[in-house]
Amino acid sequence: MKSRKACEMYTKQFLNKKYNVVVDRCNFDRAQRKTWIDIARHYNIPIDCIVLTADKQECGSRIQTRQDHPTGVTGQEGIVVLNRFVKNYHPPTPERAEGFSRILYLDPSPDPICTTERIDEIFERLEACPLLIERTAYRIEKPTTVVDSEGWLTIVRPENKE
Repeated sequence: MKSRKACEMYTKQFLNKKYNVVVDRCNFDRAQRKTWIDIARHYNIPIDCIVLTADKQECGSRIQTRQDHPTGVTGQEGIVVLNRFVKNYHPPTPERAEGFSRILYLDPSPDPICTTERIDEIFERLEACPLLIERTAYRIEKPTTVVDSEGWLTIVRPENKE
């Protein structure tokens, strides 16, 4: 999709149609993940997180060997992106759930091909993770949405009323 804004737009579009949505993005810190948590809260739906645990060496090896990746993150330029990511990476933890209902830490698969069975198994493992927050615990005011001059729909969170 090339941009977070496009990903947000499609996420909202499919949530409006009552689809389950999987967002596959490298959200390296709490602030980046908050976008998706706020969207889930806006729709009053639970949000889970799958943390991929591949280490820097494995990711670097994959970046060096892959070609025609949709993100364009390949070769030496990809290693620069990886180093920046690793430097800024702060994964979510059960102790700081950030609003996630569940967090699954997923080790790399030795199989380079992702099958439907593998995806089903991952979702079963996610469902088996302990709840970090009750799925009915969302008690925030619904944010409002604003459409900017380029047609992007943005969620505006309500101010804290403390």
